[in-house]
Amino acid sequence: MNLFSFQDFESLSPDMYAFTPSREGSPTAVDSPSQPKPTAGVKRDSLLLKLPDDIFKCVMDYLDRDAAWSLKRLCKGITDNVTVNQLLYKYPIQLNDVREIRLRDWMYRSAGMIRWMAFMESINDKNRQYVHKLAVSHFASVEDFKWIEENLPCLTSLDISAIKDFVWTPEETWTWKMMAGACPKLFGRLEELAVANWADYTAHSRIEYSYSYQDYRFKQGFRISRRRDGGSVASVIFPICTKLKTLAIRERYSGFQCSTWNEWEVHQRVCCLVDGIQKYCPKSVTKLKVHDYAPYRSLFSTDATDWSQIKEVEIGLYSWMEDRRDRDVIGPIPYRITQGHHHREEEDAFDDKSFEACERNHMELGNHVVQGVGDLRGASFEDLLQSLQTISKKYPNINIKPIRDLENIILHPFHLVNVMQRRYQFGRTAQQNNEQALSDPSSKPEIQDALRWLAQNCNWQPILAWDSMMCDVFPANLEPSRTFLPKPEVLSRIQTMVSTLRGLNIPIRISIGDRKTTCPSAGLDGNLYFGDYKTFVGEGAEKHEVLLPTQAVFNLTPIASMVDELTIQYPSDVPGISGWLRGSRRTTPAETALMQREKAGWRRFWMRYASQFKNLKKLTAYVPNGIYEDWGKGELASLLSDERWQMLEVEEKGGDYGFLDSYFPLPGMSSNRYNFARRRHRTKFVHCVFFRLDNEPLNLVITDPELSEKEREEREITDEQIKDRGISCHRFWAKKEDDEQLPGGKAGDKRKRSESGEGVGAEESHAKSRRDALATAFESRFSS
Repeated sequence: MNLFSFQDFESLSPDMYAFTPSREGSPTAVDSPSQPKPTAGVKRDSLLLKLPDDIFKCVMDYLDRDAAWSLKRLCKGITDNVTVNQLLYKYPIQLNDVREIRLRDWMYRSAGMIRWMAFMESINDKNRQYVHKLAVSHFASVEDFKWIEENLPCLTSLDISAIKDFVWTPEETWTWKMMAGACPKLFGRLEELAVANWADYTAHSRIEYSYSYQDYRFKQGFRISRRRDGGSVASVIFPICTKLKTLAIRERYSGFQCSTWNEWEVHQRVCCLVDGIQKYCPKSVTKLKVHDYAPYRSLFSTDATDWSQIKEVEIGLYSWMEDRRDRDVIGPIPYRITQGHHHREEEDAFDDKSFEACERNHMELGNHVVQGVGDLRGASFEDLLQSLQTISKKYPNINIKPIRDLENIILHPFHLVNVMQRRYQFGRTAQQNNEQALSDPSSKPEIQDALRWLAQNCNWQPILAWDSMMCDVFPANLEPSRTFLPKPEVLSRIQTMVSTLRGLNIPIRISIGDRKTTCPSAGLDGNLYFGDYKTFVGEGAEKHEVLLPTQAVFNLTPIASMVDELTIQYPSDVPGISGWLRGSRRTTPAETALMQREKAGWRRFWMRYASQFKNLKKLTAYVPNGIYEDWGKGELASLLSDERWQMLEVEEKGGDYGFLDSYFPLPGMSSNRYNFARRRHRTKFVHCVFFRLDNEPLNLVITDPELSEKEREEREITDEQIKDRGISCHRFWAKKEDDEQLPGGKAGDKRKRSESGEGVGAEESHAKSRRDALATAFESRFSS
């Protein structure tokens, strides 16, 4: 139901033409306190405005700052709505707005100082009490903090994690002691504080490029530490936060950057981090938010302290797993701890001279931190689970939970298991390493307990992105520098893990089309699935390399019977197929050949796997219409022949690259009512969901049941087998009338004229005139 009508929108400012939901388009960047008021009376006939206040507030609970800004700017009657303003100013400037923003952007672009000044100007007696949380830039001055102290009396949560201990510009060279002395009341009333990891030199030194002055007078040699008068954020700021209840620690980069730590480095990364909380935080701190994996290991994997005062810990599991999906292969990197205290001279800025006085066994502490970890990029999923299980048992008095729900986290399937042959670890023989690599960790009780904990406490329901597995010669399509286990062992481990997940009532969801990092987005066939593959044939001297057409051997057979949900999607505009914003409406012969190849590939795919999806309960498709219609001629129609299947279809209104969609911040708002999209330059897409509401297996007959699982996966499917068959009309592919009855003609006349080329020019001319008229009307309506 569309709650918004075209008349509900206020006139758009010229800046809206460049609106994007990013730093440049945040509410505070363009929201002026002197916004013009509508001259005419506001008609409160919108369904949204008629909602009772308590229900309207419940709706607002599901929206964020950007949505509140969109309502405030675009909808009549909501400009001065108290609930919308409360949501807008509750967290007006967020960490993503200021994190690692460069100096030139801060100084000269709307995302930086201009936004901050606009925010300060927008604060008045009506809205100042709405601000409860705020993120501050690295380039904020002491005067900015004083303004916050004086003008935002209800602020109880402050995020200063974007402020690093090193300064590469003469703009703001204040120290932590100067800040504490200038704003004691501000920090004294905070209940939540987010800071950068004060114990990791790397986290503060790696942002030099972003924060440097870029002036010929101040080259790379210009660097000043905020600790130069003797205090870090922990030793100076924490003690004056007398009402602090929650401490959040952020670390943009993993602390496990070097494969060898000496005792001094262990002290800096572990002891200084632990002592910063234990020695300097007030007793009121009972909750920690640890956003990154490195400080989490440093805090809780050792016996440095018992954490008696901490009752709750929130961990950034989502970001840890999200970071993993950007890499095809996770391979363990062994770490070791060595004796000594040598370090680089530049790291002296972080040395508080407490190493000599520390009585902890740094060799033992370091081994506890790096044991079984590698780094975040090297730790396997089992290592992560093992760490979670061990730490949760070690501190039974602490309630550990994720910062964010894990329901729709996307992972590669081989990230769930160890698929790499491990390097020889120090102190272990080759035989021991091989035994460890060939073991099946998912069968361990502690791993299953950790999975159960993820499912129960984190609502962990991963989506397995299958694109990297969709290759006839997997795993040869992945990183050649990595040493994989044999393919049968990899598939067996994935099968065992999927079976374990299903045994814990975690639905198995497969996604085809999550191509963010696995496939190119450009090129003629960069967004297609069924290309040729390269392999070797022959033996010995006759072995040679050939290019073969795909057989759609996509490694699904081991788990197909356990899949609950399958999603298949293409990009909204397939580059090179219908012509991405091309002038011509007709496809070239080469593009037609690509689409025919894609259709043949899907026929092989469904012939190989459709009869194996006996537990499938949901199939979501966002595919070109030609491919969808061709699906009805293959084995997918047999899969969906059961009467329990139902279908929902979203009518395509052509909005993704439409004339108005870049102007309206609410998704699909323009296409819901006014279809200005240049549809004739796009492939028509079908967006539908097939689903059934029961859990009983489907009555499917497996093709060639006499074959083994391996033979069924690798059997050849010939062109003869995928030819069009005389399939009866399917209820989901009902035969449609070719064309509607045209005035003064017969059905089908319009198609015949188009195919023969007659009347096309008149039709295009009429369409162009209509588009020009709509564009003129739009500009006259919104340009004032």
